[in-house]
Amino acid sequence: MAQTEKGTKLLGVRTTLGMGQSDGLMGLAFNRSTLELADGSELEDRMTSFFISSKGGYFFADGFAAGLEVAISTSSGTTETDGIELESNFSFLGVGPFARYYFPSGKLLPFAEINSLFGTRSQETLGSGLIADTKFSVANFGWGFGLAFLLGERSSLDLMASYFRVRQLQD
Repeated sequence: MAQTEKGTKLLGVRTTLGMGQSDGLMGLAFNRSTLELADGSELEDRMTSFFISSKGGYFFADGFAAGLEVAISTSSGTTETDGIELESNFSFLGVGPFARYYFPSGKLLPFAEINSLFGTRSQETLGSGLIADTKFSVANFGWGFGLAFLLGERSSLDLMASYFRVRQLQD
């Protein structure tokens, strides 16, 4: 339990495995889908996404840590229909606060977390004579519950189920 005592530091790295389609903003995914449209044509999407973040925090009280998270994500993919193929590339860089509380219970610690990220997202789309490059600000707000499996005096493996909402901000 010394890992979560007041005065200790929290350092971590995370990635996110998501369910459903992802454009790479907050997930690690490999998607391929084919949709049959009302006119009988097909729309095929392929997307590869990667997300990683690093957290640094401080335990202000036993079991309660707060700090900052820095995140980066990238994704690329293609969309094809009726012989027209568009290639898209996305990137995101963000930073934001988090707070986490560990419920004391031995070598398996349940925890709750709230977090947010603020950053910039870039999107580039190319193909069929189209060249589009856009940038916009993004805000992400989330929360989750998890379990920390203590692996020793200084490390743990944390698994968390979380919900987050991403909003595009007006530039």
